[in-house]
Amino acid sequence: MLRNIMALSKMSKLASIHPIEKLILVIIPIILNSFTVKPLIIIVNIMFFIVLHIIFKNSLKIVAGFVVASGGFALLSSVTFVFDYGIYFCVIILLKAVSGGICISFLALTTPMEDILFIIAKIPGLRDVCDIAKLMERFLILIEDEAIILYKSIKSRGGFDSFNLKLRNTGKLAGLLFVNTLKRWTSIKEGITSRCYNGLMPCITSKFVISKKRITLVIGYNFLLVMLLININ
Repeated sequence: MLRNIMALSKMSKLASIHPIEKLILVIIPIILNSFTVKPLIIIVNIMFFIVLHIIFKNSLKIVAGFVVASGGFALLSSVTFVFDYGIYFCVIILLKAVSGGICISFLALTTPMEDILFIIAKIPGLRDVCDIAKLMERFLILIEDEAIILYKSIKSRGGFDSFNLKLRNTGKLAGLLFVNTLKRWTSIKEGITSRCYNGLMPCITSKFVISKKRITLVIGYNFLLVMLLININ
């Protein structure tokens, strides 16, 4: 899935737009949603980003994966709140999680990670953080490939045919993945050392120009959310 997201982000119609514009569009609504306990502003934001996903033809399957992951985590973690704060509070938490998942999926499917790191690397003192993030991204791809191989190997032998087998073999898969990850990191470290790697990674990306028209529209949408937040609360 990580490879697909990376590929789709580079092929997106919005890939050439300045990352700052998309970050402002995505991050500020998430922050504003955290200050409200009313569903209206959250639902407005959800509907807005759904429309954007449809207009720019983003993969709705991947978007649904983000929503299920964030919503599922929020649902499981807020179950105990029902007894203290009521169902309404839990529904608000779930809506915020769904809104956050849709927002982050929009950023992930339209903005290559290299572009964001390229912007961050310009800030003094954060270059090393960007290098670590790039290495972590590649390492996660290797882990994902390893997990897929293990899953297909177990499944081909009927390892997930029953509930007991699913439970047992999922634990085995996690254990083997952890062990293989440690082994793979040793191989990666030896390869890096043998190539005299100096710890610096180049940022290869396009030149971006902030569009005044687009940034005005983005700020206008965020201003609309602020006004809704003030009037509703």
